[in-house]
Amino acid sequence: MKYINIPVLLILLLLTACSQTYLLESYDNDAISVNTTEDSIIQNIISPYKGGIKNEMEEIICFNKNNLLKDKPESTIGNFVTDLCMQYVDVDICILNNGGLRTEILKGNVTRGKIFELMPFDNELVIIELEKQQFIQLIDYVIERNGEPFSGMKMTINNEGQLLTCDKLEKFDKKIKVLTSDYLANGGDKMWFFTKKKQFRTGIKVRDAIIDYCLKTDTIDVKLDSRITILENE
Repeated sequence: MKYINIPVLLILLLLTACSQTYLLESYDNDAISVNTTEDSIIQNIISPYKGGIKNEMEEIICFNKNNLLKDKPESTIGNFVTDLCMQYVDVDICILNNGGLRTEILKGNVTRGKIFELMPFDNELVIIELEKQQFIQLIDYVIERNGEPFSGMKMTINNEGQLLTCDKLEKFDKKIKVLTSDYLANGGDKMWFFTKKKQFRTGIKVRDAIIDYCLKTDTIDVKLDSRITILENE
């Protein structure tokens, strides 16, 4: 049985019945320090898991021959990720975004944890078929952004941002298959040309593709290959 505290109930009724308005003129905001110690029971529970995760993240999965750095209009880290992603599905091109690649990979041993730093998100690779109009919008997007990570095509532009050549556009058929992340496919990073297009899910996370590739590759050797070239006007 529940008991009602009559005095408290009366006070609440009186307060809610009032229609007066109050203005707060000032207040003091003080930080209250809290001193506590670790709970030994909780620490004992999570310790084995912390150790297991630490060992897994420190596992060396390949060796990197050159620094993989972020840059524009082309970058070695962007070439690395987009090139390897295309090996997992049959598509024409792959495009990602510089903001989605969260770190660089320096020369030396590459750990599993480093790939989690590079791609901390659970983004999945999806395929989208673009018609010519949307594909041109994709090219314009790359040019406006002064370059984004892509693989499977080459383009040349002038320093005024005008497209001079694009091999995939010159040989364009009815549609082009584009591999990207589900985040970008849903219009992330203002890639509106992907929206309202049917997505074919691969079931492969971008991070998992990178880790799998590294595990199967003893030494990574990535260089710039002029897939996007900016020509000075004569």
